[in-house]
Amino acid sequence: MTPLSSIDIVAAAKRAATAARTLEGEINAADSRLGDGDTGTMLVRLLAAVEIVEPAQEDLGTTFRAMATAAAESTGSSLGTLISAALLSVGGLLAYRPKVQIDEIAALLTTARDEMLLLGRSELGDKTIVDGVHAVANAVQTQTTRQGAARAACDAADNVILHFRGKPCRVGRARLWPERSMDLDDPGMAAFARIVKAVGMPAS
Repeated sequence: MTPLSSIDIVAAAKRAATAARTLEGEINAADSRLGDGDTGTMLVRLLAAVEIVEPAQEDLGTTFRAMATAAAESTGSSLGTLISAALLSVGGLLAYRPKVQIDEIAALLTTARDEMLLLGRSELGDKTIVDGVHAVANAVQTQTTRQGAARAACDAADNVILHFRGKPCRVGRARLWPERSMDLDDPGMAAFARIVKAVGMPAS
């Protein structure tokens, strides 16, 4: 197994930020159908702040906590707050560790998922980005290589969107129009899937 270092994590954040800039208009348009229409712009701002964090080479926990702080300072949105909390929770698990193994990613994502559910006062099945995180966490449990984890994560992030098509959103503004939301993908979930691809399967 090839472990991940802080340098790898920051490189992944840069790929995520690049993907977010490409997706900004698309995600804003999706969000405008039931929300404020600014999710794409928020993600661009948040990830632009996160991608410039200096990696603490001997302490992944410090790197993730710095990312959480940068994310929190970039936006006051509800989704941004959830992402910041997720990064902070992962940072707590990785304190004083220089590297993390691929087969530990599922546990880290599960911790992030639980923190997001608690802070957002939501549940699995509400049709949010957290359902995407949950699906990816489950998918990578048995993976031990970067390529294997990336493939499993990308497939899971796509499949969870298909799973929730035809189901209503149960939180946020979209919950006010359950019938309309049934035919629409959750913008956060859709953005997450695309960013997972950018992080896991970088263009050569």
